[in-house]
Amino acid sequence: MKTNAMDRAYREYHKELYLYALSLCRQEDLAKDLVSETFYKAFMASNLPKGSFKYWLFRVLKNHFIDLKRKNHETLTMDAYHGSLPDGLDKGPVKSFLQKERDQRLYQHLLRLEPETYREVLYLYYYEEMKIKDIAMTINQSETHIKTNLYRARKKLGKVLKEDSYEF
Repeated sequence: MKTNAMDRAYREYHKELYLYALSLCRQEDLAKDLVSETFYKAFMASNLPKGSFKYWLFRVLKNHFIDLKRKNHETLTMDAYHGSLPDGLDKGPVKSFLQKERDQRLYQHLLRLEPETYREVLYLYYYEEMKIKDIAMTINQSETHIKTNLYRARKKLGKVLKEDSYEF
């Protein structure tokens, strides 16, 4: 019974989790590993959350990413990621965003945005269409902090987009 539920959950959420992982680490192989480990942890968990399973999965993925950063004593920076998006993003919740050149450029600018928290908040808010309350639960920060980061991230991304020669 649990296997069927996990199969459904995987089919429903794996692409969203992959894109979220990619926005965090900006390395395709690491993003795939993060998603695999997230579903493994979900399968092995005896007490699944009573709230939203989707947001729980995002939180597990984020925590695993943080653990890996701590374990490796390295920060995953944009230098490790050369700005290229994977070609295999052919279906999923952000397909319509990534199909057009304009939106691909916007997404690439988002991936380059520093600090990481700005990138993460913008991704969850716009691409995953999470509410501020859900983002706060996922990232484990206050709603006020999320709103502030969202404002600052929009402002910083807007500045970067103005500097881009492409017409947004």
